[in-house]
Amino acid sequence: MSRLEKVREKLGSNNIDGFISFKRENIRYLTGFSGSTAVTILTEKEAFFLTDFRYKTQAEEEVNNNFEIREFKKIIDSISEIAKPLNLKTIGFEPHLPYSTYQELHSKLNSASLTPVKNIVEDVRMVKEPSEVEFIKKAIGIIDRAFKRMKRIVKAGSKENEIAVEMEYKLRKEGAEGIPFDIIVASGERGALPHGIASDKIIKDGELVILDFGSRYMGYNSDCTRTLSVGRLDERQKDIYSIVLDAQKEAIKSIKPGLKVSEIDSKARQFIIEKGYGENFGHSTGHGIGLEVHENPRIAEGQDDIIKEGMVFTVEPGIYIHGWGGVRIEDMVLVTKEGCEVLTSAIEK
Repeated sequence: MSRLEKVREKLGSNNIDGFISFKRENIRYLTGFSGSTAVTILTEKEAFFLTDFRYKTQAEEEVNNNFEIREFKKIIDSISEIAKPLNLKTIGFEPHLPYSTYQELHSKLNSASLTPVKNIVEDVRMVKEPSEVEFIKKAIGIIDRAFKRMKRIVKAGSKENEIAVEMEYKLRKEGAEGIPFDIIVASGERGALPHGIASDKIIKDGELVILDFGSRYMGYNSDCTRTLSVGRLDERQKDIYSIVLDAQKEAIKSIKPGLKVSEIDSKARQFIIEKGYGENFGHSTGHGIGLEVHENPRIAEGQDDIIKEGMVFTVEPGIYIHGWGGVRIEDMVLVTKEGCEVLTSAIEK
């Protein structure tokens, strides 16, 4: 079944006649278009792709044959011109749509009921096709090569932001079309900040350094975190690092199709709780990754998504202690028939 057919199946189950997508990643997934300005309209039989003059030629080169390409001057007017003759009674849209855009749509499509629909494309995107996995592996190869070439500058006397700049340069040099998030470099006490963006802090001997980095290749993302040591570690540093690493191993070992994603989170979380650091692990254990660096499924407490073969997600437990620092270790896994493959295993811990 094609991607478009899988999404069309969801129209009926969501009680909608049509679906309008403004989300860039969903549009790329369905059409192949890599530009930044587009809208798609789907019904059970029709599929329209709308873009403006700037992207018309690109769309003709990239958009697959399932979609009829239309050029727009005013996007809401063009949506109305297509949707009204179809006599759609209920039209779904993505919940993140700005209210002002919703108001414009409502004024033009006042004969139809507009309803927000969660994850109609995102749920299909959770299970990766072989071609998607290959793009993800390419993005991982880029961060692997870049990491190997820049580890030497993570040393006493270096500034965090110097490391971040060097890492981004090496990622670009290795073939990244972009980076999916600001590179995190958090040393010493700043390691207690889970998203500690690189600062002008100078790294000191005896500190741990959290380095979180990723790349994008053909629209697909990679994401990896390593905690590096500068100089000799003390016993507490060694102990907390071992706890985080073992918690991650417990979670990865448990992964297989059929489990709830919350069960994976529980494996890592309970291990850390038993070691006395439960209050210092305040984020989810992982997240899906693909066209977005953070996408479904969320590997977190209370999440009921069922793990399926072909899913790709991160496993990234951490411990963060105010006034001391932190440790996080993050790897990407691909769910297989009987377990999982750690895709980032070549990146040295």
